Amino acid sequence: MDQEAEEWEQVFQELIQEVKPWHKWTLVTDKDLLPNVLQQGWSQFQQRTFARFRCSSCFRSWASAHVQVLFHMHWSG
Repeated sequence: MDQEAEEWEQVFQELIQEVKPWHKWTLVTDKDLLPNVLQQGWSQFQQRTFARFRCSSCFRSWASAHVQVLFHMHWSG
């Protein structure tokens, strides 16, 4: 997992612990994830949002209101 994904994972785990401390979540990055293409038993969360990006080469940054966050999740008990 790259550094940005690790930071995202850490923030996610901290926030979920505030709300559901008895739940355990595992995040797995999937660059091939597609909206509305779900495996059986999976649910989807999709939201458009605002985000800031930074070029890893020149470190120039920019903002975009055209960002889509997509999660596919399932219960593994």
